[in-house]
Amino acid sequence: MADRKTVIVVGGGFAGFTTARTLARLTRGSVEIILINPTDYFLYLPLLPEVAAGTLDPRKVAIPLSANCPGVRHLLASVDSVDVEARRLICTDPEGASRELRYDRLVLAVGSVNKLLPVPGVADHAHGFRSIAEALYLRDHLIRQIELAEAAGDPKEREARCTFVVVGAGYTGTEVAA
Repeated sequence: MADRKTVIVVGGGFAGFTTARTLARLTRGSVEIILINPTDYFLYLPLLPEVAAGTLDPRKVAIPLSANCPGVRHLLASVDSVDVEARRLICTDPEGASRELRYDRLVLAVGSVNKLLPVPGVADHAHGFRSIAEALYLRDHLIRQIELAEAAGDPKEREARCTFVVVGAGYTGTEVAA
């Protein structure tokens, strides 16, 4: 179908993933749907604390986009610019290649970003918590500190290595602290 309309969905989080899947189901191939996301998976963020705690395998919180969005073409890329007047966007793939895409309809569902709280030292010393890599880093860091504390001969060093600070008391901060 050369005259099919093109819908581009930018973002593979909750909103983008659901939008692309629903559109594909409702249009049954009459519309080309392209999902642009920098990763090839939908990340279930609320379960990252369990990954950091080691109680949940990281593969359980990453859902492959291609396998779970039939009828949707997935493009592994980040959007650099959108020209609404010309109905086109420029995106860059993980290897740095840039491409232009035209669309009839555009859905921007890029989600949220990390917010650094205005707490002194957070920007310099805190670790992010918005990806599987960051959750695994946190888990490994905590385990390493506990192991080093166990081996430490100095009680003050042991106590310091077993002291962790969680900044933020929202859902994620509360889960991490627990």
